[in-house]
Amino acid sequence: MKFSPSNHSSSLNRTQALACVPTQNDTIQWQQLDSGEILFTYPLPLNPFFKALHRKFGRSQEDNPIKKLQLDEMGSFVWLQIDGKKTVRKIIRHFAEEYKVTGQEAEHAVTAFLKTLGQRGFIALS
Repeated sequence: MKFSPSNHSSSLNRTQALACVPTQNDTIQWQQLDSGEILFTYPLPLNPFFKALHRKFGRSQEDNPIKKLQLDEMGSFVWLQIDGKKTVRKIIRHFAEEYKVTGQEAEHAVTAFLKTLGQRGFIALS
């Protein structure tokens, strides 16, 4: 399963995309805060120039700067729905029920969010 950004999802039609099953990248560290929101902690990817500087000054890969990203309530809800079993369509349906929005609004919000997660390498679609 590939967790790096790709254009694979852009080659799917709507029906195929909604039938995909998102899977969390198990190398991404995350925790659920007391507020219920999700906090990701991950190393900041460095471009080749900064990687070279990093090596030149004797820093190891573990010394890469750490980035934190906290999801809001809705993003956290979607993240917790990603279990490697539910399809995108089912996640959209759960989102629409939870937040009392139309199916179209839910589809737009969830698919845009899943696309962002995929671009960051946090999820893969199968």
